[in-house]
Amino acid sequence: FDGEEGERRNEGPLSATLGLVYKFKQNSWKKSETVTIGYDEAQLRSLVDRVNALASDNAALKTQLANAKTEVITDIKVENRVIAAPVLLTFPINKSTVSNEARVNLGFLAKVIKQTNANVVYTITGYADSGTGSPKTNERLSKERAEAIYNVLVKEFNVNPSQLRTIYKGGVDNMYYDDPRLSRAVITIAEGL
Repeated sequence: FDGEEGERRNEGPLSATLGLVYKFKQNSWKKSETVTIGYDEAQLRSLVDRVNALASDNAALKTQLANAKTEVITDIKVENRVIAAPVLLTFPINKSTVSNEARVNLGFLAKVIKQTNANVVYTITGYADSGTGSPKTNERLSKERAEAIYNVLVKEFNVNPSQLRTIYKGGVDNMYYDDPRLSRAVITIAEGL
């Protein structure tokens, strides 16, 4: 192995070759087939016409897109549909004066009324509780309460009177939570939506 051959008979290069053969079982492998689809002249013309129509549509859409990028939109219509939620304002027994707390809420209501459509009318309904006072007194008191709220909205907050309507119901049974204090009230609600 040092590159020199000696005088011994076992000394020298040695090599061996081994070969194996394995036969695979027959599988369902088949040679691929080439399928040729034939078209007659009418079908071919139909396909060409369809491709041309799609290309034409694509060109038209590209033109519309290019025109839309340069087109200025001048007709903008904004519709403002703000409506105030119903408002309940309560009064002390046998009173129709509007408190400062109620005036704050009426200020918010007035701001919304001014932003709404002028055709929307807000009904101001006055009430009195039937548990106290005579029917005549309750009728007067419910009317005074509705008019007091109307006057604050019109005179203090400049709400258009044509958007307000007052009605009064006189003495009523407990309207909410079986509490007579909630029946000494005015409710303002939008109508004509």
